[in-house]
Amino acid sequence: MRLKSFICLCLFLGFAAASSAQGWQLGWRTDAHLAGGSEAVLPFWAHTGSQGILPTTSGALLVTGADVEYRSSGDFFFEGGVNLAGWAAEAGPQGGAEVRGAVDRLYASAGWRMFRADLGMLARKKELGELSITGGNMMWTSNARNIPGINLSADWIYPVKWFAFRGNIAHYKMMDPRSVTGTMIHDKSLEGRIEMTGRLALSAGLEHIAQWGGVSALYGPQPASFRDYMRVFFAQGGGDDASLSDQVNVLGNHLGREYIRLDYGADRYNLTFQYDKPFEDGSGARFQNMPDGVWTLKLDLKDRKAFVTDLIYEYINTTWQSGPLHDRPATDEELKGQDPSDPFYGKVSLKGRDNYFNNSMYRSGWTYYGRVIGLPLIGGLAYEEDGTVAGILCNRVRAHHVGLGGNLSKDVPYMFKATYSRNYGRYGQADNSIYSNIPWQLSMALEVGVPRNTTGLPVDFVVGIYSDLGLLYPDSFGFTMKIRHSGSRSL
Repeated sequence: MRLKSFICLCLFLGFAAASSAQGWQLGWRTDAHLAGGSEAVLPFWAHTGSQGILPTTSGALLVTGADVEYRSSGDFFFEGGVNLAGWAAEAGPQGGAEVRGAVDRLYASAGWRMFRADLGMLARKKELGELSITGGNMMWTSNARNIPGINLSADWIYPVKWFAFRGNIAHYKMMDPRSVTGTMIHDKSLEGRIEMTGRLALSAGLEHIAQWGGVSALYGPQPASFRDYMRVFFAQGGGDDASLSDQVNVLGNHLGREYIRLDYGADRYNLTFQYDKPFEDGSGARFQNMPDGVWTLKLDLKDRKAFVTDLIYEYINTTWQSGPLHDRPATDEELKGQDPSDPFYGKVSLKGRDNYFNNSMYRSGWTYYGRVIGLPLIGGLAYEEDGTVAGILCNRVRAHHVGLGGNLSKDVPYMFKATYSRNYGRYGQADNSIYSNIPWQLSMALEVGVPRNTTGLPVDFVVGIYSDLGLLYPDSFGFTMKIRHSGSRSL
């Protein structure tokens, strides 16, 4: 769908909603963040999961925005909003002090019942909540800034009482300075859900993502026609104008996730188990990279005023990557059956070294504005001389993550997170890499909210304390304070 057609669709649905008017709702919010730490870089959890706009060094951030929402009696809806952000931060390892601004969110959405169309930049829903290290999707977390694009989606559709499905198709464009400027993203997903009993449900899904198009600083313009889009859509090899690698394999950088999930609803609690597995190529899609992924067990109490309302444990493993070898030399017997004109002549492919979030053509990988888009434990960025990201140095990680949430008193919520990891770097790294000794790391966070009805002031407060202990990051402590003023009214 072209951009103009999409905008017309949003406007049509918005006018359709207004024609059966129930009223409009306006909401606004201003957040002021202050952050400081004992070292040059803030502790891991002091800046991770903040949509990529909270500085990694001591500083201040101001975000202000507004949203409008309309829902009609005919089940049409229209939404729109904007967030503007500005920050000032101290100098860090990758550069000097900075004062900058950005558009954090800018979107318009329209739809009917379970069907939705989004245009612009907005955050994805966190199905496993704030305590999860990924939010429930290890490919799209809240670690990087929102990417502008078009997303057409459908929430759960029940053709029969016990079975439902949902999905999306989206197109995004990456606007940050990177090795391939103007990189586009194709994204689609399909998920199914079986209501096994009145309390137990089984879900499974597949999400396919591809980076394609753009202009490479090393290889020039990449194929970006509609025919090339169809090749990307169906994960096919490129045409004559593509690189040899993209002709032999698939056009663009393909990655994604497969997941399976069990949800159980008891009288007093909900229990969720999920296995979320990445893939970077066909071997991962065929489950050769198991047991890599994020294994989650989550407990939610239905008494939302209890001291403990939410508990989560996650085991993260990305070390296997379909094995340590991508290929091996062919034996004399195997050579007899190979075509000498084949680019892989003399080799036997083992499909290993998936090299998560990295790609030889799209060297900036699965990052955006210097932050990893997916699982934030994958990190350690390499940079070109001009400051653009040139790859990810550590994508082999084993970690344990726990999260705890609840209420210290009736109106004082809290959230605690702790993450212990062993960091293996990546296959083929230099012997003197900082990851050669597999450094361990423990990162912790405690955040406490003080709502306005407790203080009598017209603002809410959230105070956070954080620490890093280990061999990967400097031992450090940090704090944040968030002051929020918000409100809403009917129009």
